[in-house]
Amino acid sequence: MHSSARKLFLVLAVWGLLASLAGACHLLAHLPPVGAPLLIAGLTLGFSVALARAGGLKAAAVALGVRAILAVHLVRFVGIYFLWLQVQGRLPVEFAQRAGWGDIVAAVGALGLLFWHEGAGFRRGLFWWNLVAAADLFVAVGTAGWLNLTRPGSMVEITGLPLALIPLWVVPVLLSSHIYLLRQHACAHRATEPAPARA
Repeated sequence: MHSSARKLFLVLAVWGLLASLAGACHLLAHLPPVGAPLLIAGLTLGFSVALARAGGLKAAAVALGVRAILAVHLVRFVGIYFLWLQVQGRLPVEFAQRAGWGDIVAAVGALGLLFWHEGAGFRRGLFWWNLVAAADLFVAVGTAGWLNLTRPGSMVEITGLPLALIPLWVVPVLLSSHIYLLRQHACAHRATEPAPARA
């Protein structure tokens, strides 16, 4: 394994461990209603900047490649678990339906792209999948924040393990990957644009 890839996996492993400890302590339950969305935003911003600026992490993301990043998004089949928890009465229907089905669609889209041959069609599909799958995460986070404000305690299932790993670790990583892929798309688009004609 390349040294930069080891560095990235180490960062993710330490982050996951800290998220597990925070989940075990029910950290999210002690935050104000807007605390969780702000925490997710901060973690996403921090990791996105690290992927763009930190040489080792940036090199690791490039070395992983698009398909490995897409494979990570298969974790979003967790949406099936959200729907099951709704049936059990452990998650509000608004959150489970929006986040659950949205994640399932995103996971199916990622799976389809994994088997799509490289080319212009793949790049267009990846771009639109990015937008839709990122929007799903924003809807999920927004719905959870709204429920925390309007129905305190309704999202208590998310505050403990294992589901606490989703806002504290999984969602920021996935959102950061969307930002990274969109940046890559923008850079590739600029590189293929014809140079302006000189007078």
